[in-house]
Amino acid sequence: MKCNKSKPINDHLLRSWIRCRRKAWLDIYGDKQKKLWTAHSTLQLNHQIDCFHNLSQKSYGIGIQACEEGKNIAYGVRIKYPLIKNRIIKANLPILRKTSGESIWGNFAYQPILARQGKKITREHKLTLAMTGLLINNLQKFQVQKGLILHKENEVIKVEKIKLSDNINTDLIGSLLNLEKDIESRNPPPITSNRKKCTICSWRKDCDAVAIKEGRLSEVSGIGAKRELLLNKIGINNIEELAKIKHYKLKEKLEVFGTQHGDISKQIILQSQSRSTNRAIKLNPEIELNNLKKAKGLYIYDIESDPDIKHDFLHGFIRLPKNIKNEISLEQTKYSPLLNLEKNTESFLWKRITKKLSINRDYPIIHYGETEPISLLKLGLRQGANPHEIEELKKRFIDIHLLIREYWCLPVRNYGLKSIAEWIGFEWKQSNADGARALLWWRQWKKSRKINKMYSRNLNSIFEYNRDDCIATLMIAKWLIDQY
Repeated sequence: MKCNKSKPINDHLLRSWIRCRRKAWLDIYGDKQKKLWTAHSTLQLNHQIDCFHNLSQKSYGIGIQACEEGKNIAYGVRIKYPLIKNRIIKANLPILRKTSGESIWGNFAYQPILARQGKKITREHKLTLAMTGLLINNLQKFQVQKGLILHKENEVIKVEKIKLSDNINTDLIGSLLNLEKDIESRNPPPITSNRKKCTICSWRKDCDAVAIKEGRLSEVSGIGAKRELLLNKIGINNIEELAKIKHYKLKEKLEVFGTQHGDISKQIILQSQSRSTNRAIKLNPEIELNNLKKAKGLYIYDIESDPDIKHDFLHGFIRLPKNIKNEISLEQTKYSPLLNLEKNTESFLWKRITKKLSINRDYPIIHYGETEPISLLKLGLRQGANPHEIEELKKRFIDIHLLIREYWCLPVRNYGLKSIAEWIGFEWKQSNADGARALLWWRQWKKSRKINKMYSRNLNSIFEYNRDDCIATLMIAKWLIDQY
């Protein structure tokens, strides 16, 4: 399986390779039927459009013609050029901005612009910008020294200038050469050790199957890229080898690299044993669950958020008016979605939540992870809740995630809600639904609700997804109770 030499390398392939060498290879040779759709690419595209929108108020045009006419903004300029060896490098430059200079078109030039998501500028952003910079510089016969990176934060567009230095360009050429080497190989590069990146990758199921088959250490919770490398250095290369080693031996070997690595030795051994046998291992036979067992009923709580503007747009509750040890009828559970359309409606939201939770003050509020109590307590403080009210609310929270981690070792790669719930047999009604897709539905609904009612189904989809998150939390709590 050889890569066609005439096939260009584009900016999308470069982005894939920087994120994961194997992803770039799969983008070319992978079975497209195994490729999953993810909401992240759409969110990224929408973010890019929002960032570029404010520049479009000036004179703009499309393609090379816009550059020839000296438009302030040029969209969709397509360029091809052999930057490395005989390999053509091409890019569809989303947007260029007119700047000072002396190009083939006149006493002006164009600089590349990139829109980014995330908290900081990464190597991926810099190299992608550098690649578009080299291409436009070659086309216009003028070297622009800086590119721009736009970022939307709290509805404000921020502009950051990036120097297109010799060091960045050297890194780019080296990366393109290595990329070419990878895609010319008959075999895909190995699976990345940093499997956290895989959660948003469209090839994750393909790689998951390979990782499980090979018994990769990255499949063990608590083992990231750095810790896998350390284990490899001491001769442990797969889950089976880790599961067989004695705790004191592993502790001794890992402490060479620092006591923090030795301290986690027992945990990762147990985790590997659970993973290799596909069985749960009880960590503590004495677990205190009376507040769950004896509760007359429960509230289950889950929120959906927009991280870019730090806005919790949905607070979802399920009220279960019966003891969790009894048979649970999901048809009898009442789901209540409370929308928070804008931050200036928080006062009304807080009143609705407190009214709901005050109906049964003796009911604990179960949740998965720390997000929900932090969010709700901060909301209460912003709305002037008194210290006693905050303290009483705090006492009602029970973190199911914390209980699972403290008392059980489970055969999962991570202890996220989805991983645990799917392991115990729970299925979400909407396939391939996750927090990113719920966010996409939310943004689509917000933009369209005033002009087009067709997106009302997006809101219903969010409610269904959030309800399933609540039920998943409930099912994990019930599983926990059933073990004792």
